[in-house]
Amino acid sequence: GSSPRGTWLVSDRTYTDFLLEFEFKLGPMGNSGVGLRFPALGDPAFDGLEVQMVDPRYYPEETIVGPEQLTGALYMGIAPDNQVYRPEEWNRYRILCEGSFVQIVLNGVLVVETELSEAVRALPQGSPLSARPLSGHIGFQELSRGDSQVQIRNATLREL
Repeated sequence: GSSPRGTWLVSDRTYTDFLLEFEFKLGPMGNSGVGLRFPALGDPAFDGLEVQMVDPRYYPEETIVGPEQLTGALYMGIAPDNQVYRPEEWNRYRILCEGSFVQIVLNGVLVVETELSEAVRALPQGSPLSARPLSGHIGFQELSRGDSQVQIRNATLREL
């Protein structure tokens, strides 16, 4: 957990091309993300990339949430092709960043494969994905409500 909500555990170093793998588990009000290639200053989700990790129950019932805000998404940018998140179970991410190519595999299922250089549309916040840095920090976010902190295990990072 974190206090205040919305804190990040951030790498000291910056990374460009890499393969990041880890397992995560969220409670019913769990919300987190993994920030990729973000600068030292600014919001990792909007000044770099964030791969979303959220239990759908995090959002109030009356809130309308788009697929680009669900687990597997490049947050607010690219929705996952499939929703294979398993609530309150261990889930596994495999995230490949190589140049402008990004591939996200969740629980063994390819959910996003994109060329950031082609993602030029304006977004509700931050610059288009094509304008985001190709090098930066990696970090894990804690944004859960109540006692639903994110758990991370078996994290490995391999530079390419």
